[in-house]
Amino acid sequence: MVGMSLMAGASPMLMTMAISPAEAAKRAENFGVAETAAVVFAATYEGTLDTPINTDTCTAKAREGTENAYSVICTHGSGKYVQSVTRAFRLAVPDTELNSTDGSDTSREFAYQTPTRFSGHQCPPYDRWGTNGYNDTFYVAHNGACIPNTAWTQTNYQFSNPDEWLYDINNYNGFGNHPDY
Repeated sequence: MVGMSLMAGASPMLMTMAISPAEAAKRAENFGVAETAAVVFAATYEGTLDTPINTDTCTAKAREGTENAYSVICTHGSGKYVQSVTRAFRLAVPDTELNSTDGSDTSREFAYQTPTRFSGHQCPPYDRWGTNGYNDTFYVAHNGACIPNTAWTQTNYQFSNPDEWLYDINNYNGFGNHPDY
């Protein structure tokens, strides 16, 4: 009698324990579908000039305070099994916007022509301006020229010497006209 009383009191807890693995499996399955959709969506628009178009499962919106950067939220499932995933991606920036030198001072001459577009990659230490073959090798793969060490940060830029620049990076990334330009 005592044993039956204990079983009657414990059966709701046993039922919950029995269902938990199935619920976790369903949530994991829905998460996997949402994750796949988010990765495919981001990969479709990453590095292109196309504005993202929302789908049944994925919604993209521009990230606040940035240009050409978006977040996509993909959702799959229903009820308490709904799972959502957020991914960020960036569209390509048109060539004219990437080369932000204003060309107001044409009296300076540089050893190399300024690249028309820069990628998000920094030039490696062995080729600090990308002019010794790095850009020739990776320009297409990186969707533009590497960023020289001098332009990595505004501090590097401000404390650089324009006489040592291999190409014109004045006002790069909106850092303003260099004081010694």
